Amino acid sequence: MHWVYMLYNPSTGKYYTGETNNLKRRLSEHRRGNNQSTKHKYAD
Repeated sequence: MHWVYMLYNPSTGKYYTGETNNLKRRLSEHRRGNNQSTKHKYAD
């Protein structure tokens, strides 16, 4: 299955959109800071 997702950062009011075929893995990558564009913006 293919996913399109959107992350929101309430502290900046900005959105990030992405796409993946493995949503669980991709969100985990964002949380771990493995994505340069969201490294410091969307981590838990």
